[in-house]
Formats: sequence, C-alpha cells, structure tokens
Amino acid sequence: MLKLYIGNKNYSSWSMRPWLVLKKAELPFEEKLIPLYVPGVKEKLLELSSAGTVPVLQVPEAMIPDSLAISEWAAKCVPNLWPKDPVDRKAARAFCQQMQDDYGEFRNAAPMNLRRRTSNPLPKAALHAAQRMQNRWQEFLGGHEDAFLFGDWSIADAFATPYATRFMSYGIPRDPRADTYISELMADEHFLGWEIAALAEEWVIEPVEAAGR
Repeated sequence: MLKLYIGNKNYSSWSMRPWLVLKKAELPFEEKLIPLYVPGVKEKLLELSSAGTVPVLQVPEAMIPDSLAISEWAAKCVPNLWPKDPVDRKAARAFCQQMQDDYGEFRNAAPMNLRRRTSNPLPKAALHAAQRMQNRWQEFLGGHEDAFLFGDWSIADAFATPYATRFMSYGIPRDPRADTYISELMADEHFLGWEIAALAEEWVIEPVEAAGR
C-alpha cells in the first residue's frame, strides 16, 4: 500500500496536486495528513525526507518528496497520465515545472485557502502574474475545443487546479475561456472530494488567513 503524506487540505496546494494524480491513476493509497504550522511539525516532516516538506509518497523502495516527482512516479505506473503526443507530453512537463517555479507574486499574495471568498484588491504584481497564467492556459486551450489543457485530463491539469481555486477564493478577474476551464477543474469529482474534506477541517493558519485582507 502506498502512503501519501500531505498537509492541511484547505491550504496545502503542493499536496493537492499528487493527491489528484494518484486518484486519477486509480492507484490505491493511504492518506496521512500532517497539520502544518503546529509545534513539532518540522521535526516530523524531516523524519519523512530531508526536504522537510509535504507531500511525500512512501513506496516500497523509497520516500519520494515533491509534487512533480511523485506525479512522474505515478505516470510510470499509469502512462496515460501524460498526453499521448510526444510534443504535448514535453510541453505538459514543462508546464508543470513552471507551475511550481513561477508566479511567486500570485502565490504569495493569494495563498490557497478553499474556505476564502473575498473580492478585496490584490497587489498589481499578483494580478499581473495571474493574467500571465491565464495567457499560459490559453496557449494550450486555444488549440482545441476539449475541456482540459491537452484535451484529456492530464497531470498538467492537476498542477493548474490549486491556482484555479485562487481565482475563485480571491475573486480574480478571468477571461471567458479561463473561467470555463476553472469551472471544469472545480467540478471534477476528485477535487470536490478534496474540497469537502478541506471545508470540514478545524485548523486555522493565521498568516494565510491574513492574506488578501
């Protein structure tokens, strides 16, 4: 049995991505939630990996940290998690890396908070980054009429989902095609399962709650 160590579902965008991937892959796994921002959590995380972060996937032969590394491992078990076309597959991998490495202004000003609903204005740098992200989505969505970035659902869509929640949580303007894409991600059965659990959590992380006020 695989074990996926994750953070609070309301806040941990990094944890959501591989959780969605494993669900789509239909790979059975045990979920281990570690509350963040509580005394002793750093020591607990360092017991799992030297990175001291979540998510971490425990497989028979190793502990795999990092959302993309976990997703890559799952794709070796279930290849159709990536687009079939080699060019699209390469683009999808690059997109996922960008979702992790870029858009820091957006992430910092509008951290994932599934309970949040506000329309307070965000800094211009954050809104600019959010628009750049929409433009990036459009590069892939504009080439077809299907719901997801590369036609069928792929790991790329899992990496976009936490950002999609931010557009909803913070009332960020979006163009019609991006709005339709966000709606598709928010209607996904596995995302809805995650969201239900997130809304039932009692933990409150004040630094995150303060963002966007």
